[in-house]
Amino acid sequence: MFVIGLLNTVWQKLQRMARCYRTRKQLAMLDARALKDIGVSRADALEESRKPFWRC
Repeated sequence: MFVIGLLNTVWQKLQRMARCYRTRKQLAMLDARALKDIGVSRADALEESRKPFWRC
């Protein structure tokens, strides 16, 4: 059971990292109007999108 729990935890962390990677790339592709709508500057969006995927 310990091994299954450990594998489940690792799988969940990998899924979270993949989600962070995808959403950061999507954030970087937003235009100025969309960024303004969500209250994020272009500089902040680019800074966030440049973070490595494991920093969630």
